[in-house]
Amino acid sequence: MKRIGEIKEPLLGYTQEVIVVPIENLKVIEIQRKPSQFHVRRLAESMRKIGFTTPVIAVKGENENLYTVIDGQHRLLAAREVGIKEVPCIVIPEKYAHDLMELNIEKQMSLREKAYVALNVYRMYLEEEKTINEDDPRILDSIEFPYYITLGMAYEKNPKLFGSAYESLLRRLDRFLSLPLMEAVREREKKAQIVIETDDATRRAVERVKEIGISHPFLYREVVSFCSPIGRKRKVTETLEDVFSRLKDNLETLAREPERIRAHKFSEVVYEG
Repeated sequence: MKRIGEIKEPLLGYTQEVIVVPIENLKVIEIQRKPSQFHVRRLAESMRKIGFTTPVIAVKGENENLYTVIDGQHRLLAAREVGIKEVPCIVIPEKYAHDLMELNIEKQMSLREKAYVALNVYRMYLEEEKTINEDDPRILDSIEFPYYITLGMAYEKNPKLFGSAYESLLRRLDRFLSLPLMEAVREREKKAQIVIETDDATRRAVERVKEIGISHPFLYREVVSFCSPIGRKRKVTETLEDVFSRLKDNLETLAREPERIRAHKFSEVVYEG
């Protein structure tokens, strides 16, 4: 173990020790979530390109040379995978460890974060084996929902996309494709563009609805729900392209005739005027 220095924590003022620790002297806290092998692979690929850039956070164990990692288990596993022998580590006092572990275990990724992770995994497969089908079992095991890929591409092109407004629709409509990845990726890009164009139409409709005095925190989702051509129907046989085309038409109609939404059950309660 090599001591590099120390940091004075800027808010609470306690000391954080900065050290470099041999891999074999680090262990992961037992109550951590089960690691994602695909996340480990993604980090390992990143390390091969840019190195190990973010220290793990640990507390000192009972053994003087042993440290318990409470944040950074995926980074640690990836470091082992690429053959790193020692890693930088920030050691915090044990009394702060419980709160950090609780935050680390409980935190949930946002839809945007899930979409970006799925897209990164997708691109790893594309780079490694572009001839396998998108619905190959390896990809199905790696990515929970295909619409995460679509949204990931859409978020990249338009970071202001209100992706959650379309999640219910996409969950029912977007499917893994029986196409080689080199072909499927082009179809994904088309789907992402459809979502972006629909979102543009939604924004126009929302603005027009606001002009007639209807405004509340859930208006964006309400507009999409009001204009959805499939409502709450669970089994949908139409394609994503067909449904979103009809949704976009309905949104454009609402933008021209915003008074239509006054009949919607939510608007009857919350509209201002």
